[in-house]
Amino acid sequence: MYHPGKIIEVLRASDKDVKAADASTQACARMWDDNILTLMVAPKISTLIKTGQIVLVDYRPSTEHRQPVPNHVIVKIIEGKKAETIWTSYRDMHDRQKRTAAPPAQNYIG
Repeated sequence: MYHPGKIIEVLRASDKDVKAADASTQACARMWDDNILTLMVAPKISTLIKTGQIVLVDYRPSTEHRQPVPNHVIVKIIEGKKAETIWTSYRDMHDRQKRTAAPPAQNYIG
């Protein structure tokens, strides 16, 4: 399973505002369902990722743990029309879910 997200900020070890213990790259992303997560960026795309891009996050269960824990790794950068279509579709679905899940407004007379 994969989830789309939009990059808020990229954290590289080489950034002057970042002090790092390793050379890995992370990115803060707003996910389609309004969660904000800081995720590992796959090394092959770590130099290509930028703020504002739509990305695909690997949510498949990690094989390194006994319990099913998502990988939480950014594995793809999606651009152009594809990015817009995917992001809009997921956000529209989320908005519909929020509207149908919202309890009816209470009208208090007092």
